[in-house]
This record gives sequence, C-alpha cells and structure tokens, in this order.
Amino acid sequence: MLGRHQRTTAKERTLITTQWKEAHSFHTHEKRRLKRAMNKRMRQALKVDVV
Repeated sequence: MLGRHQRTTAKERTLITTQWKEAHSFHTHEKRRLKRAMNKRMRQALKVDVV
C-alpha cells in the first residue's frame, strides 16, 4: 500500500481502482453464490426431515 505522503498518478489510480473493483465484484458474487447453495441445501434437508 502507499505511504502517507505518496501520490499516485491518474493512470495508477485507474489501475488500482479497476483491480479493486474486479476483486470486490468477484468476492461479492462468490459470497452470493455460496449463500444460495447453502440455502438450497438447507431447504433439501428440511424436506427430508419433514417426510
């Protein structure tokens, strides 16, 4: 990470932002996917318990 008094050029800033956005969107998408998978498994487990 940058030190307190360091400056970034506009080009560097764009690169950093794009990389951060890509990583962030991947992470949130992955989280959503896992959550859906977990809910699906829970619903199936409940169905089995009821029968």
